[in-house]
Amino acid sequence: MTDATDLPLSGIRVVDLTVVWSGPGAAALLGDLGAEVIRVEGNDRMSRQVSARTTKESIAATGYHGGTYPDKDPGARPYDRSAVFNWHARNKLAVSMNLDTPEGHEAFLDLVRISDVLLENNTNGVLEKLGIGHERLLEVNPRLVVARMPPLGMTGPMSGYLGYGPNFNSLVGIAAMDGYEGEEPDSAGENYHMDEAAPAGVAFAVEAALWDRENTGRGGLVEIAQAENVLVEIGEYFLDRQFNDRDPEVLGNTDPHALQDVFATADADRWVAVSVRDDRDWAALNGVLDDDELRALGADAAGRRTHSAAVRQRIGTWCAARPVDAVVAELVAAGVPVAEVMSEPRLLEDPHLAARGWFRERSHPSIGTHRYPGHPWRSDDFELAWGRPVPGFGEDNEYVYLTLLGMPREKYDDLVARGLVTDHQLV
Repeated sequence: MTDATDLPLSGIRVVDLTVVWSGPGAAALLGDLGAEVIRVEGNDRMSRQVSARTTKESIAATGYHGGTYPDKDPGARPYDRSAVFNWHARNKLAVSMNLDTPEGHEAFLDLVRISDVLLENNTNGVLEKLGIGHERLLEVNPRLVVARMPPLGMTGPMSGYLGYGPNFNSLVGIAAMDGYEGEEPDSAGENYHMDEAAPAGVAFAVEAALWDRENTGRGGLVEIAQAENVLVEIGEYFLDRQFNDRDPEVLGNTDPHALQDVFATADADRWVAVSVRDDRDWAALNGVLDDDELRALGADAAGRRTHSAAVRQRIGTWCAARPVDAVVAELVAAGVPVAEVMSEPRLLEDPHLAARGWFRERSHPSIGTHRYPGHPWRSDDFELAWGRPVPGFGEDNEYVYLTLLGMPREKYDDLVARGLVTDHQLV
């Protein structure tokens, strides 16, 4: 077991001013590496995207989102029980601090003075309106690394655009490829890829800035335009448009290079993904299916591309006649890349994930005991941090105000008495 003080970012303190998914996800990755991540949350804001007034009755008609609370019950502290927040809340602390008040502003700058990183992904201009833009923060603490995540950059004609990941995915073009084969791009629902892609890139940028600080002694601004981060992943499609005047096809579950698709099995609503990357995979697949017509259609890579639809139809017919476990077992034994398309309940039952100890059981007074998704990567050299699963709102107020900031007890008690510091969200 790795001691918490031996992790790569042990001793690094991160102030987390992030919202929704991409920013909190980046902060979680830094916490995994041992950083002390402190979420600063105003009790007069919904920093977790959940209202304190949410009730079991109010979520009854919300469909999918109603299931994001344990037992579909938001309870007395819904902002502590939302899976949308809790999945990226591991290893974090939480302090109640209203930045739009003189008292909160002062305490926040005191925290900045003793921190190493500030991470935020709010709308452009929010920090400036609060008087805590990066120029001010670096004036207070020249060694601070300020990582800001404006979707379209901090300057320029589009820098003021407002929206969430799906909006900017559409703007940069990635949503134009997101749909089922032969259908319109919006046929597969919303695409949140910008939020999925940003955390790892931002965490890497912060680590690089901290490394640079070791050599220069100075922090500085790290600007990560999230839309640009997504553009990097689809650059070949832009080049194809510029040089060949071609728009990308809507491929659904297929692939422009490998023979790939998702197929229904004999089990109700259980599917498998099958890939054929090369001639070796193709020979292995034919050894299982033993279909002469299929073998002739895809005798080489060119044939598999030309006859892709017919080939996939025959594979689909074979899969549809067998239970999902049989399909997976036969193809895995032959060395064909295959996996079941997992629902949430199936993931919890998956023996492969269980064998790797991916799910971690954790308890918290506001939520109870549940299994939580594990880290997205692991190291042979050390074990990533796994603290409590979620910080309850204001759970670490006394630690931050009294221990870290050294605030006199009477001053802290006054803030509590006036409702400026609470252990619960007000809105």
